[in-house]
Amino acid sequence: MHAIATPEKQPALLATARILLIMLVAADLAFIVLHVIYVETSLLRGRPFSLEADNGIPEAYQYVKQFWVALCMVGLFRRTREITYIGVGVVFTFLLMDDAFQIHEHFGKWLAAQYTLPVAFGLRPDDIGELLFAAAIGGVTLLLIGIGYWRGGPDARIVTRDISILILLLAGLGVGVDVIHVISYFKAPLLAQFLLILEDGGEMIVVSITAAYVFNVLIHEGRAPVDLWAIIRDFASQRLLRRV
Repeated sequence: MHAIATPEKQPALLATARILLIMLVAADLAFIVLHVIYVETSLLRGRPFSLEADNGIPEAYQYVKQFWVALCMVGLFRRTREITYIGVGVVFTFLLMDDAFQIHEHFGKWLAAQYTLPVAFGLRPDDIGELLFAAAIGGVTLLLIGIGYWRGGPDARIVTRDISILILLLAGLGVGVDVIHVISYFKAPLLAQFLLILEDGGEMIVVSITAAYVFNVLIHEGRAPVDLWAIIRDFASQRLLRRV
């Protein structure tokens, strides 16, 4: 295992990760703006700037970030030998493959045809199939990360917990918001467009946060210099005390 970063170096390392986060999120916001221009004007017609375009520029950028997360997980496992990082790396490798090859769409169609899934709550059979597939993948994800958390050391547990929060947020956008988007697509087009930006743009920002977070852990030699859960908990406690 490599030497732990000294306390003197930690502010510089945190600043490096912070700069990476700002750069990644700035690019996300730029792609969101380009999507709005693409949809609302004719300035970018014929060019793949839509957030929902398969193999479009925003999607390719998302692939790169997911690859970076998986790569950082490999680096963290090599430095710490914590099995949890293998589980997280597998999760983000699957997310990359799923986005690139539309695995959940294909499985959704297969499940709909194989089991004659119904139309329900404004969702098509293919949509129901995709939800069932997402539930199965979610179960496997919980198992992989849960085993790693159970066997991990103190720092690995903090990192696993924080990444789990980000994965849950990603799932909420990719599954929860997506379901509402599908239901509203024909009934409320303006709302559907907002939900599309919230879903795809939100996913891009969450993956950027994840990439910067795991990079920060990697350059700190596997330590957890930032505890997202503690930050969220303290923020929620302060807001609650203000209301009392």
